[in-house]
Amino acid sequence: MSRLNIDKITHLKDVAAATEYLFTCISPSEDIQQALDFSLNVHEGQTRKSGEPYIVHPILVAAIVASITEDTAMIKAALLHDVVEDTAATIEEVETLFGADVAHLVGGLTKIDAIRGENLLPSGSNEKLVASALSFRKMLLASIKDVRVLVVKLCDRLHNMLTLDALPPEKQHRISEETLVVHAPIAHRLGISFLKNLLEDLSFSYLFKEEKAEIERYLEENYQAIEVKLNGFRHRVNQLLIQNGFMVEDFEILSRVKHSYSIYLKMQRKGIGIDEILDLLAIRILVKKPLDCYNVLGLIHLNFQPLSSRFKDYIAIAKDNGYQTLHTTVFSSTTIFEVQIRTFEMHRTAELGVAAHWKYKGGSERGVNLEWLHNLQYQNESVEDFYELIKNDLYSEDISVFSPKGKAYTLPRGAVALDFAYAVHTQIGERASGALVNKKQASLLTELKNGDLVRIITADHPIYHCTWIDAVKTSKSVGVT
Repeated sequence: MSRLNIDKITHLKDVAAATEYLFTCISPSEDIQQALDFSLNVHEGQTRKSGEPYIVHPILVAAIVASITEDTAMIKAALLHDVVEDTAATIEEVETLFGADVAHLVGGLTKIDAIRGENLLPSGSNEKLVASALSFRKMLLASIKDVRVLVVKLCDRLHNMLTLDALPPEKQHRISEETLVVHAPIAHRLGISFLKNLLEDLSFSYLFKEEKAEIERYLEENYQAIEVKLNGFRHRVNQLLIQNGFMVEDFEILSRVKHSYSIYLKMQRKGIGIDEILDLLAIRILVKKPLDCYNVLGLIHLNFQPLSSRFKDYIAIAKDNGYQTLHTTVFSSTTIFEVQIRTFEMHRTAELGVAAHWKYKGGSERGVNLEWLHNLQYQNESVEDFYELIKNDLYSEDISVFSPKGKAYTLPRGAVALDFAYAVHTQIGERASGALVNKKQASLLTELKNGDLVRIITADHPIYHCTWIDAVKTSKSVGVT
């Protein structure tokens, strides 16, 4: 993965500079140059709202894609993603010149744009967020055959968000709403954290300007104190690892402050001020082997007071999107720090998600579970329910619960035993008559906690309880209850 220079991408406005930047992200090749030349030719004379040549946009989208993967089919598709919709070029022409795989990707991207156009209500409508959310469902269905289409689309949306200041305020607001409800959650589920964080913060800056300014003001006013605390803690941990046998080249320590939208969400969810957020300051320790992660964890817990309730082991029990990291929170000199520990390879997966294990063709990815795509069975009857489903299925904090045989299932926080039953199998959910949670009898509406052991008791015939729809949390259970 090449280092993506967001500031530079935002301010590149001419073709030569954009092209030069693209070829810093990927080595020049004849086939990439051919796609670039074709896109230059068919987009000739077209401009964006800002007045810059339109071709700058697909070139920089291709650069963003190239920062994630060296998959040339995806990079060529990024260069060509608007040619069928916005020029006289046809998908047949794309296939003849660039092959079936590139045409397949361009076709998928074109289809998403067409569906979006059909389903988005006029920008003056009070229901524009609803329309965007509904288009999200169809976008997933349209893209499910090849997740590469989704990844290129996310890169396209990122560049649009980086250059959103050229549009009038009402369009900025509308596009930001759609990005926050649709695109950022997809990036989250695909595990591409750097894209998720960028899309969230960019949307946040247009939708909640005062709140964003307040958070930035706090961080600026406390910048020196924050840096002193982070640097001091990082130095202490660095010395601790070296004193206990780790070589300098065996690990790396990164420090960060929680990103703006994440800070805002936590303030809203818990009803607290920014100075009350426990994991505002964090370090990330990267090591070579999984066992090293646990050795580092032991050193951290032996030398700093841990908050035991905030420890999570996502290495032994990975998230559905392949994310693996140890999370703990500790006290150091009266300051609370979140500590994340992972291997270098886990870090790559955490940043790039499915793209870290690029083995596409028909949606096959090593180490990444995309079953969630198939489980999003949204219904159209109630807009309020639909929003609740998006919020719970895509954006909640997850918990892990276990079957009696020890199989882990990831569910949204607040999920009940009936959600677990449907997660195991639709027929188990339909025939569920009771539950045992940690070997104790419990209602199917019992809220599950992280680490619970759950066994479902089934009848020999389906049992439908429509009134339970308000209690379940996952779309799979709502869609069939």
